[in-house]
Amino acid sequence: MKFHHIGYLVNNFNSAINDFKKFNYKKKNTVITDKNLKVQIQFLINGNNIIELVKPFKKNYGLLSILRKKNYAYHFAYKVKNLEKTLIKLKKNFKIIVYPVSAKAFNNKKVAFLKMKNDFIIELIQS
Repeated sequence: MKFHHIGYLVNNFNSAINDFKKFNYKKKNTVITDKNLKVQIQFLINGNNIIELVKPFKKNYGLLSILRKKNYAYHFAYKVKNLEKTLIKLKKNFKIIVYPVSAKAFNNKKVAFLKMKNDFIIELIQS
């Protein structure tokens, strides 16, 4: 398992991009719309550091409720070699909240999301 990025919830991409530019982050590619996950995504990079700005659709009630609580940095993402085996191992301790689904931001590779006991979210990305 290798750390990949921090997910950061936003209402407005431009405001967040301007803030992170002050820390030398730059936009990577254009905004990605993922209808499966009901989000728009903009990646920011600074060397090896990646922030995934996530703007939920109006009907993405789960992420909107997190955003209302002002929990902006809400997930860590890890690349894994075998998503299914990793999920089997981790589901003993964590709740699966999104079962494997293709993610447009990762060239349609499968992703899954788990929730820790403290409500923090972990994203697993098939490498």
